[in-house]
Amino acid sequence: MENAESTEEEQPTVGNESAEPEAESAAEEQHMDFSTEIMSVTEMEQSPDSSPDLNEDNTQESEIPNIESLQTTDIEADFPPDFDKFWKVVEDNPQDFTGWVYLLQYVEQENHLPAARKAFDRFFSHYPYCYGYWKKYADLEKRHDNVKQSDEVYRRGLQAIPLSVDLWIHYINFLKETLDPADPETNSTIRGAYEHAVLAAGTDFRSDRLWEMYINWENDQGNLREVTSIYDRILGIPTQLYSHHFQRFKEHIQNNLPRDFLTTEQFVQLRRELAAASGHSGEDGDELPCGTEDITDPAKLITEIENMRHRIIEIHQEIFNHNEHEVSKRWTFEEAIKRPYFHVKPLEKIQLKNWKEYLEFEIENGTHERVVVLFERCVISCALYEDFWIKYAKYMENHSIEGVRHVYSRACTIHLPKKPMVHMLWAAFEEQQGNIDEARRILKTFEECILGLAMIRLRRVSLERRHGNMEEAEQLLEDAVRNAKSISEASFYAIKLARHLFKVQKNLPKARKVLSEAIELDKENTKLYLNLLEMEYSGDLKQNEENILSCFDKAVHGALSIKMRITFSQRKVEFLEDFGSDVNKLLDAYDEHQALLKEQETLKRRAENGSEEPDEKKLLTEEAGLASAQLMDGDMQVNQAAYNYNAWYQYNYQNAWNYGQYYHTT
Repeated sequence: MENAESTEEEQPTVGNESAEPEAESAAEEQHMDFSTEIMSVTEMEQSPDSSPDLNEDNTQESEIPNIESLQTTDIEADFPPDFDKFWKVVEDNPQDFTGWVYLLQYVEQENHLPAARKAFDRFFSHYPYCYGYWKKYADLEKRHDNVKQSDEVYRRGLQAIPLSVDLWIHYINFLKETLDPADPETNSTIRGAYEHAVLAAGTDFRSDRLWEMYINWENDQGNLREVTSIYDRILGIPTQLYSHHFQRFKEHIQNNLPRDFLTTEQFVQLRRELAAASGHSGEDGDELPCGTEDITDPAKLITEIENMRHRIIEIHQEIFNHNEHEVSKRWTFEEAIKRPYFHVKPLEKIQLKNWKEYLEFEIENGTHERVVVLFERCVISCALYEDFWIKYAKYMENHSIEGVRHVYSRACTIHLPKKPMVHMLWAAFEEQQGNIDEARRILKTFEECILGLAMIRLRRVSLERRHGNMEEAEQLLEDAVRNAKSISEASFYAIKLARHLFKVQKNLPKARKVLSEAIELDKENTKLYLNLLEMEYSGDLKQNEENILSCFDKAVHGALSIKMRITFSQRKVEFLEDFGSDVNKLLDAYDEHQALLKEQETLKRRAENGSEEPDEKKLLTEEAGLASAQLMDGDMQVNQAAYNYNAWYQYNYQNAWNYGQYYHTT
């Protein structure tokens, strides 16, 4: 968005012809991993137009691509010599905005149209809100006498950012310069452009320059009635210069005759209204006329003109008063907007807070049209913040299904291609609408773009499960286990797969196999043992006793820490006490538990004496709490919190088991 009042505020807007703030501090303030060191931080803080000579060799030799490995067309083979060097930077990392700035400046400097087209077209696929670069692109085409192509560039830009008042003004000026004044269709074309402009951007709080330009043009054409019609519209729209418009409207009324600035219908209606108010019916020949006839009496004519002017201003004064009230309610919000244009730099927290509060206010108090316009303004300034896109989509759910889809599509395919939450919500929305294939496509495409995100893989699994595709859900989890980049990641997916097999497909043997194989690879992972025990406990305890004891033995005799082994041993004794069928197994388990306690005491004394460094830190303590919570009272309850290391409540037994305490000595 652009400021409508002063050139001082216009200067920072993205793509301004004299300065582009996207280049300012791009390396310091954006959280993006630039893949190039073309320019130093100091150079990146300069605007593109004032940056150093791009012919200088500022690129590391390793960043220059191997020309022989590039597949180029005949046209590309004739590109400027350093084009490939700059192109590789942005191709390797499209989020390197500074790289784009210097690439675009380079192709402009070289004045090479095919190279410029390739660069600009790819740039706008990532940053369509940079209105100033649309202007640069159109000017480049125009310099090569490609008026039609220049017009097409403007149209593409206005389709991408229809709220850009500056881009509309540039386009209309372009039409005025290039259209033939002698062509009778020229004025109609320009008027049509103005109408499209005010329909698209005219409700913007800072759209005053566009309205003013439209009014001045109609005045120059001598179309006073059109001027009046434009004022009728702008005086009811809350804008920054609302008072200025009203003052100019009054001057328009006072400096022209009502017959000239009113339509015939308006003139006749107003004349009859004034006649009725003054008691003249118009039926007597001496009375004032009710139609368009001229009044012959000069005094009566002057009186009528003044009365008409007074009445017109009076009517519009009421409109102005209401509009002034609407402006006052929004003024504080508008004054707090310091960066209405797009920029890759993060916004200040106070700016984000103001946008949120402004949106809430408009949703509660404004019309649907004004809410949509404010959202569109917001997602220009806050294009890289998914919260605002999500809020926009949620708002549109009550108004237009296609509108929701359009918002999600713009957010995910252009501005936020690497943000998972907005993609997941888009997929969920499509699933709600019954577009299952589209939901699959969205999630799969995003996962291919950002590899290794568990939340996306699990959402794909749950999507297939909800729609009865159990084999596909199982296959997705098996692939995740197989392609995991670490043992812990493989264990995580193995648990998910086992729970799916057991809980959903009711296949305990297969689930047991999955976890057993995972334990062999990750012997120190407590969660694997817990989930295996949870599944074993879920069956008939009497029939499944051997499997449960086998699982306990794996944990007690495995590679876990001494604290974890004691915890599992403790629960094994509890299990045999509560559900066991063989007292010998119970006594053996008790003896085993006592041996582990002695081993722990020995290790503790060695650590205290300094002869051995303790290897059980905070993590192991948390794991002990984890197992205690999961195995408490012999009731296995593994739930979603099983994957949250900090979610466990400690359950500490004060004393080691001592069977003697239950019997009186004789």
